[in-house]
Amino acid sequence: MISKVIAIFIILGSFIGGFLMEGGSLLSLWHPAELIIILGISLGVFLAATPVYVWGQTLIFIGRFFKNTRVNRETYEETLFLLDELSRFSRKFGLLALEKHLILPEESDIFLKYPRVLSHKELKKFIVDNFSYLLLNPPTSLPFNYYLEDQIEDVIQSMMEVPKATGKIAALLPGFGIVAAVMGIIITMNLLGGDMDVAKIGTSIGSALVGTLTGIFFSFGVVSPFTHAVEIMIRQDRSIFEMSASFLNAFASGVSPRMAMEVGRQRIPTEFELLREEIG
Repeated sequence: MISKVIAIFIILGSFIGGFLMEGGSLLSLWHPAELIIILGISLGVFLAATPVYVWGQTLIFIGRFFKNTRVNRETYEETLFLLDELSRFSRKFGLLALEKHLILPEESDIFLKYPRVLSHKELKKFIVDNFSYLLLNPPTSLPFNYYLEDQIEDVIQSMMEVPKATGKIAALLPGFGIVAAVMGIIITMNLLGGDMDVAKIGTSIGSALVGTLTGIFFSFGVVSPFTHAVEIMIRQDRSIFEMSASFLNAFASGVSPRMAMEVGRQRIPTEFELLREEIG
C-alpha cells in the first residue's frame, strides 16, 4: 500500500509542483465540466464495450492494486503448504475424506490456515475443483495435465479482458480530451464578435486546452500504469496456477507428497528464489 501512496505522490507532485513552479494557478486547471465530458465518455465507452463480468473483474483488480494484494512470496508459500497438507491428509485418510474440506473450504480447518489462498477466489476454486475431480477416480486415459492447462488458459483469458479493455480506454482518452477541447473552442467562437470580452475568451481557450491536457494525463498517468500493473498481476497469477497444476499432476500420477512438493517448488518464479531455497 505504501508503494502506491509514494507513486501517486510523485506523479501528482511532479504534475502540480512543476505547473506551480512555472507560475501557473491551480484554479486554471480546475474545470469540472471537462472532467465530466472526458471521464463520463470514457466510462460509458468502457461499459458499452465490455460484458458485465468484466466490470466486476475490473473492480477486483482496482482493489488488488491499491491493497497491494498481488501474488507474493507468502501466497506461494501458503499455496504449496496447503497442497502438501491436502495431499498428506488424503494419503493418510483416503481421498474421500477430503470431501468435507472441499465442499465448504471457508469452514475447513485445513483451508482456514491459509487465508491468502482463501481470499484468491480463482486459485481457491482451481484447487478445490481439481481435488474434487480426483475424488471421482478418473481413468488414467484422461490426460489430467491437459485438463489443468485448459483450465488455466480459461482463467487467464478471462482475466486478460480487463487490461485489454482498460488499455483501449487509455488509447482513446487523448481523443476524448480533444473532443472536450473542440467543444471549448466552439464556445469560444460564440464569444467572438461585437464587444469581445478578452478575459472571457482567454478563460474559454484555457478551459479548452485543459480538456486536451486532462485526456492525455489520465491516459498516460493513470489508466496506462494501472493496465500494466494488472498485466503483471495476471502474469503472477498464471505462475501460481502453473505451480499448483504441477503439484496436482504429480500427485495424481502417484508420487509421494514430498516429491509433489518438490515438483511444485521448482515452478516457483526466479523472483522468489529465496523461497525456493527455503522450501527445498
